[in-house]
Amino acid sequence: MFDKAIPLMNVPMGPGSQQESEDEQVLDYMRMPSEMNSYDLPMLPEAEDAQQCPGAVALLERLQQALNGYQVGEPSQTLAMGELTEADQDLLNQILGEGEVSLVCEGEPRILAQETVLAGVWRLRVLDRDGNSLDERIEVADIPTLVRSQTFQQAQPLSVTQDELSPELLNVPSVLAELAEQCQRWQSDSDPHVVNLSLLPFSPADQAFLAHKLGVGPVTILSRGYGNCRITSTTIAPLWRVQYFNSTDQLILDTLEVVNVPAVACAAQEDLNDSAERLTEIREVLI
Repeated sequence: MFDKAIPLMNVPMGPGSQQESEDEQVLDYMRMPSEMNSYDLPMLPEAEDAQQCPGAVALLERLQQALNGYQVGEPSQTLAMGELTEADQDLLNQILGEGEVSLVCEGEPRILAQETVLAGVWRLRVLDRDGNSLDERIEVADIPTLVRSQTFQQAQPLSVTQDELSPELLNVPSVLAELAEQCQRWQSDSDPHVVNLSLLPFSPADQAFLAHKLGVGPVTILSRGYGNCRITSTTIAPLWRVQYFNSTDQLILDTLEVVNVPAVACAAQEDLNDSAERLTEIREVLI
């Protein structure tokens, strides 16, 4: 038998518990995800409440027809909402909810778009310079038409002169030369061309020069889920910057895409087919 207690040692742990190294570097860990944005189908109203909103019920019927007949690549289907009463609006808000993708198109007028819980069904609001709503509508499309029609209206070609290049620039000159060639050769049926900036050693000077040459276009798209995907148009057609952040808002992937619209922002045909089925189920409950 041991007649002595086993000694207990108190070992400090965590930030600040260890001695600093001579080069003052501190061991640091990436924070673990704490939460995830999720999207659930909203609670449906009672059938009796739907009967009090014939305008909303009629709009859902037209939306069903639009969804059933829509194919990706075809012109979008638009449904006006200007004649709906406040009660009709509230009922639609409860049924359609908010999905994962939202976008803003800056300009005159300013346009906001929010995907509903039905993928490929978008709520669009047209605003004046004071933020007042001029028009509101529903659009059935893989991506709202304005993204393809307005994003690069004021675009300019990408060009870099030798006088602009300084010795402190490392990889950005070759990246810009590649992008300029791809943008010039781009056709509407071309495959996307992607440059992964996360794999390249970019200095702060490289980043600043890249941002200066590409500029910021009018359209910004945000796709939320497990983390965020931020898609920003540039002033160069048809060039987008696509950045992926984890749930702690740390940048994990930074890319440039030469493409009409990045695929991550668009609803696939399978998504639209699923939305048509879900809307059928919703209407069967309400009617």
